[in-house]
Amino acid sequence: MGSKRSLSYSELIVDGDMSEDITGPSTNILHLDRVGFQLVWTGTPVGTFSVEVSNDETVWAALTLSAAVIGGGAADNAFIDVETGAAYVRVKYTDTSGVGTLQAHIVAKSISG
Repeated sequence: MGSKRSLSYSELIVDGDMSEDITGPSTNILHLDRVGFQLVWTGTPVGTFSVEVSNDETVWAALTLSAAVIGGGAADNAFIDVETGAAYVRVKYTDTSGVGTLQAHIVAKSISG
């Protein structure tokens, strides 16, 4: 029986300024097909979160999420769970208005043996 690969809970964005767009760093998820982003913010930001994938860290494509994840309101949070075969992934916040501070973390694992 093969062992499953995983990526431990890791910080991506620390004290991100939500009064502007934020693009998190890319994470190598080769051989990991389930990815979870935990997003926690303070303040009153209004904007949209998205997830982008790439196989070369140069050309990025936005994944279509089952529902738009919109940041807004004080001391709020969201969790984005995606399944992908891409080699790299990153989270992005697109600011509309308001201010806030973002913390973002990632976990990933292989769901196939």
